[in-house]
Amino acid sequence: MKNSLNRNTRIKLISLLSAMVLWMYVMAIVDPEDTKLFENIPVTVTNTEELEDDDLVVYPESDLVADIYITGKLSDLQKISEDDIHIYGSINNPIEGKNYLYLKVNTTKQVSYEFKSDFIVVKLEKLMHQEKDINPEIVGEYKDDVDTVTLKQSSVNISGPRVLIEQVDYIKATVQVDSKDKLTQRVKLIPTDVNGKEVKGVNLDVKSINADITFLEEKQVPINIQLNDETEDAKGYEITPESVIIKGKKEVLNKINYINTKKIDSTDIGVSKKIDLVIPEGITADEVTAVVKPKDKESLIQRLIYNNSEIELRNNTQEVSLTDLNIPDSINVEVQLDDSNMKLSKSDIKLYIDLEGGYDETREYEIKYESDISFKNMKIIPSTIGK
Repeated sequence: MKNSLNRNTRIKLISLLSAMVLWMYVMAIVDPEDTKLFENIPVTVTNTEELEDDDLVVYPESDLVADIYITGKLSDLQKISEDDIHIYGSINNPIEGKNYLYLKVNTTKQVSYEFKSDFIVVKLEKLMHQEKDINPEIVGEYKDDVDTVTLKQSSVNISGPRVLIEQVDYIKATVQVDSKDKLTQRVKLIPTDVNGKEVKGVNLDVKSINADITFLEEKQVPINIQLNDETEDAKGYEITPESVIIKGKKEVLNKINYINTKKIDSTDIGVSKKIDLVIPEGITADEVTAVVKPKDKESLIQRLIYNNSEIELRNNTQEVSLTDLNIPDSINVEVQLDDSNMKLSKSDIKLYIDLEGGYDETREYEIKYESDISFKNMKIIPSTIGK
């Protein structure tokens, strides 16, 4: 058994040595020829300066590749990689459009080569030069606080294939404003089409420029109440908040001492809502959600809450139910009295809906009231139902 194992080991060792000797013989003595295909090898155009003199440029360059067969001794082929193969050619009598580029290659003398095709079709575009305006685009947290952006120059020269140059609408300079500390920054210039997208492959004679930034001034001014009823003295009312921050150029802000509200309806007295302001030209202000109420007369405002079953339907000849009208569960009534000593109850005010003329589910119906008590002001919330 042991002798059999030793004998097999000797046989395997002899076979391995024989194979190595045979391989060394083939490589050293025979060294057969072989052919290897190299694909998508980049092609260099050698007369680009001549093309540029004729205002022509290769476009698109990414298509300039070729396939080549290399034939030679096996030992030589094993030493060749794609980086060792340099394919080139020149375009004779170039014209805008399709041209033929006949291929040549630099490689070692020990091998021969053959192209899959001896030429490739190259497209030439007219090389264009244009001057384009630079438009700043302000972005960032404080973009609304920027007054002016002054660029070092207002335009830039661009060049490239006609097909790309015709896509460029303007040069975008993005100004990132995330703080008010940096008043000068270097901004990158990007050729941009009409949709705001970058046009790649276009050359700019200047890649970036300085942008000087100035910010708007801020000023806090009081809000001046204006009422619809001009016979009523607005000084008898107050607004909370009492002031608003406005922004603008310093010379404009210096002339403004207050901001007027637009005319406020008396039905909005005592209700928190967005107040529209009369903003002078040249300044901006945030929206204001405020409450307008009588000065020192809060005790004159009384509030009552009615449920929907306490709403009377009058002239209800069709016997419409309250549920058909989608009346809310609660109706708020705010009453401004002339006498702070008077106390109201729900029995003092009757709420009703008049269905005279018949019920129409597409209509809105006003919630009305009747009372023997005189009020300075009355507000029903909501004031209408239906539809």
